[in-house]
Amino acid sequence: MNQQTRAWLSLMRQILSSEEKCVDRESVIKYAEKLDLTQIEGTYADVAGNTCFKSLLPLALKALEEGADLYEVSSFLDWRDFEELVSEYLKLSGYESARNIRTKLKRYEYDVVAVDPVSRVGLVIDCKHWSPGYGKKGKLKYVANEHKQKCLYLAKQCQQVKNEFKVISKAKWFVPVIITLTEVLKGSLEGVLVVPIRSFRDFLINIEFYLDLISKGEHSLKIINECYVS
Repeated sequence: MNQQTRAWLSLMRQILSSEEKCVDRESVIKYAEKLDLTQIEGTYADVAGNTCFKSLLPLALKALEEGADLYEVSSFLDWRDFEELVSEYLKLSGYESARNIRTKLKRYEYDVVAVDPVSRVGLVIDCKHWSPGYGKKGKLKYVANEHKQKCLYLAKQCQQVKNEFKVISKAKWFVPVIITLTEVLKGSLEGVLVVPIRSFRDFLINIEFYLDLISKGEHSLKIINECYVS
C-alpha cells in the first residue's frame, strides 16, 4: 500500500470519527501535503471553520484509484454511500441506471435498476450494507426470497414506473441481484444472484458468463420484462 492510499484511508477514518463528518483546519493542511483535495466535491465549511464532507464517496473513489482494497473502502461507507458506489461502478461499466424506484399499488422500493444497453439485461439490485461478521445465511435467504418476489412484481407491474424511469423499458429481462458488503455467500440463492462488493466489478465484466453458468441449472435467473421496448 503506497503513501497516498494510506493517506486517503486515514482521512476517511478521521472523518468518520466526527459526528458531523468534519475535520479541523490543521488536519486538512496536513492531508493536503499528500493529497489533492481541490477536486473533491461535496465539501463545505462549518461555522467553526472545519471542512465537512456531505459524502465519503469521492474520497472512496480516490482511494480505489490508488489501489485501496474495495472491501476496506466500502466498510467506511454508510448505506447511502454504498448505493452510490454501486451506481458509480455500473456507470463506469456502461450501464444506464436509476435509483430509489418505488411502485405505487404495492409499496415496493428498488435501490438500483440498471440496464446493459448491449445485452439488454436489467439488473434489479438490492444493496445490503451489513457490517463485517454479520454472516447469517438464514437472514440472507429470507432477504433473497423477498427480493425475488419484488422483481417478479416489477416485471409484471412495470407500467407503474416506466414513464418516470425510462430505463425500465430498455431491459429485455430482469435479473435479481443482491450486493453485499460481507462475504456471506457468493452465487445463486432463492433465484437471486448474491454478489459481494469485492467481486462486483468482475461480475459486471463477465455477467453473461455468470448467467450462462448458473442458468445451466434447473431455473433461469432471467425474468421477462413485460414493458420491454426493442
